[in-house]
Amino acid sequence: MEQLSDADLLRLVADQDEAALRQLVERHSAWLLLRLRRRTPDADLAAEALQDTFVAIWKAPDSFRGDGDLGAWLWGIAIRQLVTRLRKRAQPTPVTSRVISALSPTVRSAEDELLVA
Repeated sequence: MEQLSDADLLRLVADQDEAALRQLVERHSAWLLLRLRRRTPDADLAAEALQDTFVAIWKAPDSFRGDGDLGAWLWGIAIRQLVTRLRKRAQPTPVTSRVISALSPTVRSAEDELLVA
């Protein structure tokens, strides 16, 4: 594929051109991954965010309005992907009553023991 502009590649991606997406990935993935890695020490998390960035672009290339820099648009998608993953990791897991009772079994007070006796 000849050297096309990012905007041209994005138009081709909108027409489901996989080679155009591949060229966008080759052109932008290195700097996007570098910036993502500066925001998380987890290399796998950054790689997942990068991959999902290009999946999002594949699914909705028309979301780029063309009134700004394509690189800034790509970065906006990438950082949102990363933040979403970081939020999912930070959410506490729900604790069920069984877990609570296993961690702190109910113990009768001394007064209860006297009354029962």
